[in-house]
Amino acid sequence: MFTQILTMKKATYFLAALLTTITVISCKKNDTKITCDGSNPTYTSYVKNLVDNNCVSCHSNFATYSGLSTVTTNGKFEQKVLIEQSMPKNGSLSTEELKKLQCWVDNGFPEN
Repeated sequence: MFTQILTMKKATYFLAALLTTITVISCKKNDTKITCDGSNPTYTSYVKNLVDNNCVSCHSNFATYSGLSTVTTNGKFEQKVLIEQSMPKNGSLSTEELKKLQCWVDNGFPEN
């Protein structure tokens, strides 16, 4: 009897761990590599508006090109926005927006 209870507990823990793993994996954002759409966006012409609408409410220092440069030069922008797609926290960017941002990154983060 004790062995059956112990086996059921192990099975319950295993099932809980399995369900947790499945849930975490299914909640992961799209991990498809984003590629540039061929456009030539600049900070002034495209990125500023996108950042103002999606990032500045939490990251006020990103309201300027120099403020945003702190995360573009160290690779965190590309990692969080384009690779992990974990930013913005309270929403997501469309595929079109991500492709344009990838072009901006590929072109060296031009300001104007």
